[in-house]
Amino acid sequence: MLKGVNLDIREGEFLVILGESGCGKSTMLNIIGGMDQLTSGTFLFDGEDYSHADDKKLTMYRRNSVGFIFQAYNLMPTLTAEENLDFIGELCEEPMDSAEALDRVGLSKRRDNYPAQMSGGQQQRVSIARALVKKPRIILADEPTAALDYETSIEVLTVLEEVIKSGTTLLMVTHNEEIAKMANRVIRMKGGVVAEVIMNRHPASAKELVW
Repeated sequence: MLKGVNLDIREGEFLVILGESGCGKSTMLNIIGGMDQLTSGTFLFDGEDYSHADDKKLTMYRRNSVGFIFQAYNLMPTLTAEENLDFIGELCEEPMDSAEALDRVGLSKRRDNYPAQMSGGQQQRVSIARALVKKPRIILADEPTAALDYETSIEVLTVLEEVIKSGTTLLMVTHNEEIAKMANRVIRMKGGVVAEVIMNRHPASAKELVW
């Protein structure tokens, strides 16, 4: 449960939300992603009020403005990497070409592979490409490296680093304090409130992280 959180997300920034389980960070992510609705307060995106939007408006918001990266990848097992991207692209107004998206995450040679034929890191990179296909205004990442080993995590974070450099806004929820060093801002949550806001004047690169 969130308790009077007041937060601005700036276009083009990498924002990390840190906190223990139950602190409200996933609830915040779900509200920003248009998956949960507020019981009180206001949620504005690009000046438009989504606080009490109906299902149709929220569906269009999720479809055209938000990209999602999940811990569990959530790829369709019966579709190839490229087909997973094509499926999402068909729902969008002006999608990125699937082949281009796969190239951006370094997986052009895996376009015809099914999820079961790829490693966890490769599957997560496909899920990043799937988010990119939508050309979203913001990408929401929920513990995207939690299921990966260190080396694979750095590989995935390096891809996300390039996504941020291209100008996409990224909001990531994580337990990993080290990853927060990459962010422009870190929001530490506790008991449903923002306990601390940290500015990183010199964000670290993915390859500098150690845990």
